[in-house]
Amino acid sequence: MNPPSFLILSASGGVGHLRAASALEKSASTLEPRIACKNHDCLDFTSKAFKRLYADSYLAMVNRAPELWGYLYSKSQMKPYEKKGLLKIFDDLNYRQYLEFLKQEQPDAILCTHFLPYIAISKRLRLAGVKAPVFAVTTDFDAHQYWVDPVVQRYYVHTEESAWQLRSKGAPAERIRVLGIPIMPQFARRESPAAIRQRLGLPPGRLTLLMIWGGFGVGKPEKMVQEVLAMLQIFAEKEFTLVAVCGKNEKLRSHMAQLEPPSNVILKPTGFVENIHEWMNACDILISKAGGLTSAEAMAMGIPMLIVDPIPGQETRNAEIIAEQRAGWKALDIANIGYKIKRIIEEPQVLEQARSATSRLAKPNAARDILLDVRELVTKGGST
Repeated sequence: MNPPSFLILSASGGVGHLRAASALEKSASTLEPRIACKNHDCLDFTSKAFKRLYADSYLAMVNRAPELWGYLYSKSQMKPYEKKGLLKIFDDLNYRQYLEFLKQEQPDAILCTHFLPYIAISKRLRLAGVKAPVFAVTTDFDAHQYWVDPVVQRYYVHTEESAWQLRSKGAPAERIRVLGIPIMPQFARRESPAAIRQRLGLPPGRLTLLMIWGGFGVGKPEKMVQEVLAMLQIFAEKEFTLVAVCGKNEKLRSHMAQLEPPSNVILKPTGFVENIHEWMNACDILISKAGGLTSAEAMAMGIPMLIVDPIPGQETRNAEIIAEQRAGWKALDIANIGYKIKRIIEEPQVLEQARSATSRLAKPNAARDILLDVRELVTKGGST
């Protein structure tokens, strides 16, 4: 008997959707009996100009006009997605090759880590003869209106609140499962922080902070590091380590390497790292934005988040949920980072309580659980 074939689809509007798709693909390779998976960006089947416009416009907006992005995010929550007029004609032409690809593949299931792969062609999918059930795999703690579509047979969300949101937006309750955001299998394996510190060359017995700015060092990293170092310097009787992951921004890493931290702080800048799960496991606090994948990874590794300058929209909602669960803190601005760190140092129980609270949001096996749930539904040939 041939293994079921799953088609994993994403869209390059933010790296989190692609990372979630890769996590599903990687997890599928570890399952027995196995699942045959193919992973594609649906925008690869459109014109290069359109793909570049779609991805670049998102990045440009969140980096240069985040308030506008937040407004559009909230505004589009008010009613279901609907294509009309020229937009419908454009999509019909633009996604013709993509729809033809789906007809040729005829997978047993279609798993989407972005809503675009199904809302772009939902009304034409069945008419084209594509029979595979469609599964929506959300990638933030929030669930936007655009995820909701009649073609979706099952939705996977990270929290009960997300499930509540989807129900309020028209998704049938029986089609929603709270299984989590898919992250790589290594985030399900936690080790002794002391052992990992030794392996990574980090000294033991220090409060160790990890700063991440994403793959290309987006944000205001220099000011953030200066604020953290200035606060740590105040506690001269204590020793600290600050790890700064600069991603692919070599200029930033080089600049960080030239900084002279106070005598009680070891500053360790790194470039892009493949083993970010180990760095999370080894550190006490993650200072970062609140992307859905990063947040899910941090919760799985039990590291509370100090969230700085979240993008209005989905990141703001991620930050609010983490703070509500007391699994982290939200800094209002860069200057506020110092105050939050001061309180954590002066009140150690605050950090311990936050570390314990991460378990309420941790779903380290989400990718595996989603795949198994889809396989069970497909194998039985039933409906939700």
